[in-house]
Order: sequence, then C-alpha cells, then structure tokens
Amino acid sequence: MKIESIIGFITLLSLIALSLISFDTSLAIRFFIGLAFGFVLVRASIGFAGSVNKLYRMRSASVAKTIILIFIITSIFTAFIISGNEEAYRLSIYPINLGLVLGGVLFGFGMAMSSCCATGSLTDIASGFSRAVVTIIFFALGVFLGFKIQAEASFVRESLLSSPMGAKFQGGVFLPDYFHFDGVGGYGGAIVITILFGLTATFIVSKFEDKTSPTKEENISLFDKVFVKPWTLHVSALAISTIFAYLLYYSHKGWSASSAFGIWFGKFLMLFGVEASTLSEFTTKKVSLFSEALLTQSGSLQNIGIVLGAVVALLIAGSFSQKFIAGLTITPKGALTFAVGGFLMGIGTRLSNGCNVGALYTPIAEFSLSGWIYLVFVVIGGVMGNKFVQRYISKSCSVV
Repeated sequence: MKIESIIGFITLLSLIALSLISFDTSLAIRFFIGLAFGFVLVRASIGFAGSVNKLYRMRSASVAKTIILIFIITSIFTAFIISGNEEAYRLSIYPINLGLVLGGVLFGFGMAMSSCCATGSLTDIASGFSRAVVTIIFFALGVFLGFKIQAEASFVRESLLSSPMGAKFQGGVFLPDYFHFDGVGGYGGAIVITILFGLTATFIVSKFEDKTSPTKEENISLFDKVFVKPWTLHVSALAISTIFAYLLYYSHKGWSASSAFGIWFGKFLMLFGVEASTLSEFTTKKVSLFSEALLTQSGSLQNIGIVLGAVVALLIAGSFSQKFIAGLTITPKGALTFAVGGFLMGIGTRLSNGCNVGALYTPIAEFSLSGWIYLVFVVIGGVMGNKFVQRYISKSCSVV
C-alpha cells in the first residue's frame, strides 16, 4: 500500500472523528453524505457533464447509460420511501416553462465549456484545481445574480402544465397523479413510464456510440478493485442511487447543490463590508443564510463534504498528488473559457431551479416530468456548447 493511500485512510478517519465532535447529529450526517457522494463520484468515474461531453467528443455512451440507470434505480427507491406520505417531503416537482428550457440550454452550453457541472466542479478541485476554482467562482456569481430572477420572474415560477400533487409543490407535473388505477398510489405506472423514458434515452445515445470491445484485466487485487480501478457501471449506479435514497429518507429532500454556491458568493462580498441585510434584499433570500456560519448550513456542509470525499478517494487510490499537480496548470484562454462556462451554468440553474442534480437527477428520481424535459434541453445545450468549443476554442478544455 502506498504512503499516499495510508494518508487517505487517516484523513478519512480524522474527518469522521472531527465532524462527530464539531457538529450536531443532523449536520454530521449531511457531511457524511457529502463525503460519500464525493468518494463515489470519483470511484465511479462518472459525471453528469461527462455523459454529454464524452458522447459528443469520444462517441462513448457508457457514462450516459450509467446516468440513465441511476435515474431508474433511484426512482424505484423513491417510490418505496415517499409512497403514501408525499406531503412530508420537499419534492422537486418543478414548473414546466420557458425558464426550464432556457436554463437547460444555458447550463448544457456552460458545462460543455467548463467540462463539469456543479458537483463536478466540486470533485474536480482534487484533480483539476485551477479549472475547478475558476468555474466555481463564476458559477457562484451566476447563481448569486440569478437568485432574484428565480424568485420573481413569471417565466420561471409559473408552470404551463401542472397536476394535482405537483401543484402542491412547485406547480409542475407529478407522474404518479396519472396512474392511481395501478393500486399502488400511481407509483407503479410512474416507474413504468420512468423505465420507458430511460430505455428510449438509452436507445438514442446508443445510436451515437462507437462500440469497442471492453478490455479485460486479470489478477487485480480486492484493494485495487475497490479503491483504485474505476467501478463497474452497475456498482456505480447502485452506490449513487443508495446514497441519494438515504439522503431523501433522512432529510425529506432530494439532492441539490447549486444554491449554496450563490450563498458562498454573498459571503465573499461580506468580506468587503456588504451587509447581510443588503444581500438578502438583493437576492430575496433569508438574512440568516448570509449571517450564519457556512458550517451550520447543511447544503454548504454537504458540498464541502463532496470536495473532501473526492480528495480522500484520490489519496487512497494513490493518485492525488499527481492529479492535483497536473491540475494546477491553466492557460489564459482556458481560464476565460471556464469562467464563461461557469457563469452560464450559474445563471442557468436559477432559470431551471437547479443544476444537473437539482433540476435533472432529483426531479426525475421524484417523478417530476420537468426533469425529463430538462434532460432534452441540457443535452441540446451541451451539443451546442461542444460545437462552439470544437470550432472556436479547440483543445483548451478537456473532457471530464
């Protein structure tokens, strides 16, 4: 075992011990969930941005297929968790409107430029530091500036379509509302629809795939299988789905990541004398979000956990120092590209009420039709962004 791997295990145990000492139970659990997400995303070698970028740039559909499988598995878990008790959960049944469409396109375009999404930028701090930091700064700026639009613009708040249960949440369409005849509260039919949508998406992405024979590796130790080599498609999908299900069960809310970035930008402005009340008035957010410490806010703490989980995963794999050092290099053209990409993604999240986890993964897992519509337009934006990068920016961005 490498020295770096030993340091990784020591770091993990230290983080667990420190969080148990420093935080109350609820915050500690959210931190652990973040650690788990960060660790698994690195070990699984998948990302929401990569599903589009790799399909377009490398004609590889493996990540896209894994993401779709995650949607299906998680939706089944969700049905068992929330069935009969829907109103106890803060479900992401988002409006279907122009904001969803524009937000998806902007986010997809931006993630093609930055080669990551919101959570991807967090995990990339460990392996693509310069790119990730530039993306995060301008992503946070976009989220911060977009808060007021999200809260007040009718084309973001009002839904063109709604269903009875959907209207009780964000005003969108809750798929189980249309299948009450199935005898299980509509969830049986909703799961079938989710599977059909997933199979359709899988069929489409397969048409763009260059199929190659998988390479076989022999005599791999158990340690390497778990901590060094990328996990298999099915293991990755099950791991991410299980963590999401526990998050939903424990917090009564799905996975979200992008709003915290905007709060971080507000905290940054406070260093220069801007008052929390001024930030609250500008963003329409509660004063407490800016006046209270970030480590007392579950969303921010979970995001920090994702960063540290990614660091731990690479340390244990023995590749942290190599990847971190390689990720320090950035060109002026690359920095500008990632800045624009981050800003577009940040604004996009406010129009569509979330990023790839908040507007795509969580809504689909919670049977919101908005998630599938967002998927279409984030892919369209991703293709447009990749074409733009290919034509005007060339190799300034790398596929993640």
